[in-house]
Amino acid sequence: MFATAVAQLRFAMSVGFGRPFSAWSLERLIKAIKETEREFGSIEAEGVELLSGPTLDEETRREAQLRRFVTQAKRAAHQTAYYGDLFERLGLDPARLSFEDIARIPPTSKGALRADPGAFVSRASSPRFCTTTTGTTGKPTSVCFSAYEMHTYIGLASIALLLSRSVTQSDIVQINTSSRATLGNACFAGACAKIGAMVRPVGLIEPPRTLALLAEKQRIPQKKPQVSYMNAYPSYLGELVESGLRLGYAPSDFGLERIGLGGELVSEGLKARARRLFGPVEFDEGYGMTETWPLPGRRCSEGHLHFEPLTALLEVLALDTEAPASPGDPGTIVATPLPPYRDTTILLRYDTQDVARPLSGPLSCELRDQPATSNLLGKLSLAARHENGYTFPRDVLEALEEDENVPLPARYGFWPVAGGVGVEVLARRTGPSVRRAIETRLEGRGVPVRGLRLVEHRSELQHPVPLRCDLREVSFNTSTGVVVPTDATAAGLAPSEPEMSGS
Repeated sequence: MFATAVAQLRFAMSVGFGRPFSAWSLERLIKAIKETEREFGSIEAEGVELLSGPTLDEETRREAQLRRFVTQAKRAAHQTAYYGDLFERLGLDPARLSFEDIARIPPTSKGALRADPGAFVSRASSPRFCTTTTGTTGKPTSVCFSAYEMHTYIGLASIALLLSRSVTQSDIVQINTSSRATLGNACFAGACAKIGAMVRPVGLIEPPRTLALLAEKQRIPQKKPQVSYMNAYPSYLGELVESGLRLGYAPSDFGLERIGLGGELVSEGLKARARRLFGPVEFDEGYGMTETWPLPGRRCSEGHLHFEPLTALLEVLALDTEAPASPGDPGTIVATPLPPYRDTTILLRYDTQDVARPLSGPLSCELRDQPATSNLLGKLSLAARHENGYTFPRDVLEALEEDENVPLPARYGFWPVAGGVGVEVLARRTGPSVRRAIETRLEGRGVPVRGLRLVEHRSELQHPVPLRCDLREVSFNTSTGVVVPTDATAAGLAPSEPEMSGS
């Protein structure tokens, strides 16, 4: 009991005052949470609040964020080549920054980090792990982490999963994300291992093979009889749904209880159609990216994205200026990971190019005490600007994936034309009734359609939005060792040769 109390105090000091996390306190807390759940079934609300960090009013939050930003800015100026040069050119003393001075530091672009990732690595750090982004929207970006950071991320992820009961010791967890997503995979798999769940890294293999693994019965002591948690990209889930329904699978074939989705936009239509295949599964949705790790965006019941204020300083800047975006107007998320969460690759005001809308308060959701934005609208580079404003990927995606005429995942493109956007869509059929149905859904989502092109083959798309499911991993042997539904085998739909698509 005493050791646990000390661990809680040490943890609270790290969260509240920015002191480095103690490896011992994280391990002790994880053990205590597991023991409490074994004895009492769950953690009371008071315990969750204690471990989630303090609730801060606006003034206290700004003071804490400024204090941590100044600490990180001093490190950046004195320990990195990029920010050392930048602060010298700006004539700014990082130790004397006010909250208003933060806006004088120009946002750091993805291009700058891509061009010279070493210029952002602290000379006082001990890099042990270098990862890259998957490169879905361009050249992969490199980010370095220390052993302290990696151990902390895994520990914090373990605590979060335990408190939310998203993953338990009895779960079988299957990871269907790219093997190149090393940071997310390592942290999630490491957290599951600490909890005691069994992890099966599968990757982006052929959907029929994944479906067979999900349906496979297990006889592993103290574990559930089938995969109960799957982590995947939304586009890959779309492929699974399309393939599974075609192959004749039904909810009774699976034991999935939760699906974690990230890395792409998640549409309501995708979730509804996924439940036709897997049954009443729960979805864990959030926001995170390699460059701003471990900043978590948690989605509340009202669809907002909420951000822990002591993990990073979050700003939303207007699309046409570097001024703060007004509530309701689109802007790009700009984030500064703060100590004690980042000490190796230091990034100040990193422009993620992810678009969201600031919210006007007060909020009424369960996470109302945390800063929030709207749900993500998509990457700015994929948006279309026209006379009437912007059309974002979410506007188009939500309309398409709720339409059964569009196979999952929705494959589409859009671009600015006079008065709005032109849209192209891969559809099951291209007749007039299908065209009218898709146009109606797009217009209902506020998309100013000025031309719609339907195609029946993916190769006919001229401006396709990139999807992470196309980072396909291949093998020489795709034999599942598991019998797929009889009607699928008879129809010749079961895989017999490897899919040799590039990644």
